[in-house]
Amino acid sequence: MDYVQQAFDLSDTKKQAAKDIFKSAVTVFVNKNYIQRCADAHVDLSGVFGELWLVTQRGSGEFWMDAALYAEANVAFNYANMHLGMLGKFIKTAESLVSSNERVSSKELKHISKQMDSLLTATTAEQWEAHLQLKYA
Repeated sequence: MDYVQQAFDLSDTKKQAAKDIFKSAVTVFVNKNYIQRCADAHVDLSGVFGELWLVTQRGSGEFWMDAALYAEANVAFNYANMHLGMLGKFIKTAESLVSSNERVSSKELKHISKQMDSLLTATTAEQWEAHLQLKYA
């Protein structure tokens, strides 16, 4: 699976939504009062992003059971992270969104930034279907 190509195959509308939602997620994530849910910043930030993606991109009905929507969230996160998070871009993004007195320390931003150089791999509906069936059975 070419995760980079998959991300760049998103529509222009989805790409813009991904960047906007990534910025919203980063704003929440680097706030000094945010409590990380797991030690891996990449995983935690993608969770914040995913929640925002689900509620803003959902259709109608039981969207929390829509495996394709979860997969799309991961593809969109990868797209936005390649533009705003990877290769040290995370620090610039965070600093442009949250004032220094409201965000985590520069040392913590550097630590988080080093964890952003990854791609999510659960990017197809098939990969999510079994997980969702187990979770909501």
